[in-house]
Amino acid sequence: MSRAIFFGAAALALLAAAPAHAEGGYVGGVYGNVDVDAVGDADFYGIEGAFAGANFEIDGEFLDSDDSDSAFGVTGHLFARNDSHLFGGFLGIDDSNDSTSWRGGVEAAGYFDRWTLAGAVGYGSNDDLDADGYGINAEARVFPTDNVRLQGVLGWTSLDIAGFDEDVMTYGLGGEFQLDAAPVSFGLDWEHSDADTSGIEADTITARLRWNFGGTLLERDRTGASQASVTRLAL
Repeated sequence: MSRAIFFGAAALALLAAAPAHAEGGYVGGVYGNVDVDAVGDADFYGIEGAFAGANFEIDGEFLDSDDSDSAFGVTGHLFARNDSHLFGGFLGIDDSNDSTSWRGGVEAAGYFDRWTLAGAVGYGSNDDLDADGYGINAEARVFPTDNVRLQGVLGWTSLDIAGFDEDVMTYGLGGEFQLDAAPVSFGLDWEHSDADTSGIEADTITARLRWNFGGTLLERDRTGASQASVTRLAL
């Protein structure tokens, strides 16, 4: 069993056991496809989970593919939150085939009537690849109803990989719908990444099936686990 599989399975087991003690979160499955220019496309699949208390959140995912190594990521968040905003910091680890990245930074969210504006600024490092960088993400989430979430994302990352500089711009759209009769939701996200120096572009489509705890999607956004996507910096 590889290190990624071991730690990924352990992290997701902890997340799955957390609902009874959480303010709000989810566990679920992921399936998607990434298409990279001049390289080709590949399908991926995995599991994800997140839970939050009054002033913290832990989220993680484990992904695998028939065409590449398995990978996992876990992120911890500490923050202060009230009815109008969230402000705090995060620290995360991503591991794949003995290549390990660390990332950390600050995060914030502003809560308005039916929408949320969230953002994160962070720094990351991977000694195995002699790489480091910093980036910023912004995310707007709109709630037409309490159980429908639509979102737009925009991000920028500056990387130094073994002395080679690269800037990456990322943008995307997504949505999630939760059933009224059961805490089950369906999500679909699209994301496009464009590397400035190399000219490489990539499109990623991800479908999600989640079991939610802690109320509606709007309640999860304001009092539960809502920071996983905005802190996924491309580092």
